[in-house]
Amino acid sequence: MPAIFECKSLFFCPPEKLFQFHEEKIGFETLVGADKNVQVVSAPTSLAVGQTAHLQVSILPFVKVDWIARHTQYEKNKLFQDVQDKGPFQKFEHSHRFEVHPQGAILTDHIEFDFFLSFISRYFVAIKLKAQFKERHRLTAKALGVNFELQSCGLVTNRQTSK
Repeated sequence: MPAIFECKSLFFCPPEKLFQFHEEKIGFETLVGADKNVQVVSAPTSLAVGQTAHLQVSILPFVKVDWIARHTQYEKNKLFQDVQDKGPFQKFEHSHRFEVHPQGAILTDHIEFDFFLSFISRYFVAIKLKAQFKERHRLTAKALGVNFELQSCGLVTNRQTSK
């Protein structure tokens, strides 16, 4: 059974502004470029369904793997999703959800993943994802020139997942 990871933050800006950052080239460059273990082979030209990103990811010293992710869902200002077609995971499905909040917008990065030796590895993967997505949310706020509040970040049970 796949593990579920979520990182949720309140950004003090309209959801349209937050979504637009992700749609623009600078969004991909800022967020993917923050991870020194990732090299971009080719970037998607948009968030449109069918667009792909080809990355090389260092998973161990001197061990790199190709990671190809394809956009599978898109709803302007509300959602986009990418799914791993090739890479280190048995399953990796990443939904970027944007919600209106009275003080701005909620961004939820919802990830369903399965990795080898799932019972053990899910905790190690979650530690890496938590650090990565806390930094991504920080960088997003900085690029937008707005404040944000981290609401939650980590492994969740099915009962805790946001819809």
